[in-house]
Amino acid sequence: MFDSLSSGGLEPADLDRIEALLAALADAASPQQAAIVTELTPLVDKLREDFTDLSLLSQTVLEHSTEIENELSARNERISGLLDNMKRYLSAQLFDLIVGGGIQATTTATRRRRLTVFFSDLVGFTELTDTVEAETLSAVLNTYLDRMAQIADRWGGTIDKFIGDAVMVFFGDRDDSDPAEEAVRCVRMALEMQSASVELAGTWRALGIDRPLRTRIGINTGHCTVGNFGSAARMDYTIVGSPVNVASRLEGLAEPGGITLSGSTYHLVKDVVECSHRGPVQVKGVHHAVETYDVLRLVDRSQPSSMLRTVEDGGFELAALTYSPTQFSALQRAEMQALLEQALEIVRRSD
Repeated sequence: MFDSLSSGGLEPADLDRIEALLAALADAASPQQAAIVTELTPLVDKLREDFTDLSLLSQTVLEHSTEIENELSARNERISGLLDNMKRYLSAQLFDLIVGGGIQATTTATRRRRLTVFFSDLVGFTELTDTVEAETLSAVLNTYLDRMAQIADRWGGTIDKFIGDAVMVFFGDRDDSDPAEEAVRCVRMALEMQSASVELAGTWRALGIDRPLRTRIGINTGHCTVGNFGSAARMDYTIVGSPVNVASRLEGLAEPGGITLSGSTYHLVKDVVECSHRGPVQVKGVHHAVETYDVLRLVDRSQPSSMLRTVEDGGFELAALTYSPTQFSALQRAEMQALLEQALEIVRRSD
């Protein structure tokens, strides 16, 4: 008994033993000892009551703590679900800024940055809206935007918005961004998007879409204001400024399947991509003429096309290809040639 008391492990049985011991002492004790036993007996009774109360309190706390844990677990699951939903509505960069506390929900949270701005649309998509079923139209648009979003996230672009089949992305809003590196990322992203559009043609043919849908792209670099715009009740994290307007206009000037750059972007990426000088154009809303360049091909071919995948035995898999010399742009023809040359080189090495 005394071992259990000294170790702090008092049990109801210990109280029973104490009462039995006091009763035995009372029968054989001297009058003085009997008086002490008489004083101890009510203390033992009080200790039993306190022990019972403490046991009830402990059980109540345990039950409440279990309820709290279950409620916290349920709330964490709801928060995780909300975060997953947020990821679907926000670009990866904007999601990280919000969750990481890098941006405040106030319309005063704006700053000036030298950004590279990207606009694209899917030529031929508008005509589909009057000729195909809504389900087919949705499937075409969703497969296209899903692929474009994956590519944009992979290259680190901030997806500003989707407007129908149009896509707006910008690069360079981080504090440590290098304008030249961001411009290169944007152009590489654009090239991959063009290749992906050709690859998606096979998927769309399976849906009954035989007419060609080609992406045209405009890219411009310049100083923009980036941050929160709107009201206290509803705001967007976006960019404003003349460079945004220029990029949008260049997209409209680009040929289907082509990428048109402004001079400011070209001078940042000219060591990475080969371009043809298109010449100056007058853009609405801009007082001076804008030099333009059409992208032809990558100078650095160390990164193979996503349409060519090597396999374990040293061979390769090539995505289904469709080529039409009258419907392909100069960029698409150059990319097709580079792709076939890469495949042919693999064949040569296996001889």
